[in-house]
Amino acid sequence: MLPHETFPQLFIDLFTGKMGMSDQEFDFFCKHFKAFTIKKKDFYVKEGSITNSKAYVKKGCGRSFIMDKNGKERITNFLFEDWWLGDFESYYTGNPGKTYHQAIEDMDVLEISKTDFLKMEDEIPKLKMWYELKIKKHSFAIINQLYDVKTTTCEERYLELIKKHPQIFQRVPLQYIASYIDMEPQSLSRMRKRLQESA
Repeated sequence: MLPHETFPQLFIDLFTGKMGMSDQEFDFFCKHFKAFTIKKKDFYVKEGSITNSKAYVKKGCGRSFIMDKNGKERITNFLFEDWWLGDFESYYTGNPGKTYHQAIEDMDVLEISKTDFLKMEDEIPKLKMWYELKIKKHSFAIINQLYDVKTTTCEERYLELIKKHPQIFQRVPLQYIASYIDMEPQSLSRMRKRLQESA
């Protein structure tokens, strides 16, 4: 069993505070996790693999991307602390996944297998309720992200990104940020300079 100090405060607050797990339930839940590090540039999942686990990001950051039909990477999300890793379509269907999750920094993660998580949902009903709500929110977030891509400008997506993650340029290479907001890196650099000069 992993010691409690292995789990960050955000994780503890989520499951014992917001979800209201008892100490006994939380201890039982925690003993099914394993801790490890995904080294910089290594992958947690790749396209074509089947996801049989999920992992909570304790420290570090990464990126989620897909490959388009021309073999170009299209970044769909950045993966920071308090994020869950895994190709969730693959997780639920058992089919090969479509996404890549790659570490940009070394990522300390806490992983639980699909088998154990499903068992925990049966043992701790409030965990199942929380995860069903989380999946709904995730679905809405994907819809909103697609809406933003279709209705907002690159500049608006850039401003929203730095509003959510003010330190992103200290952690994520510019070319990845450019891919996320659908710009060429040189265009992003020019836009950043223009916005800084007009600030």
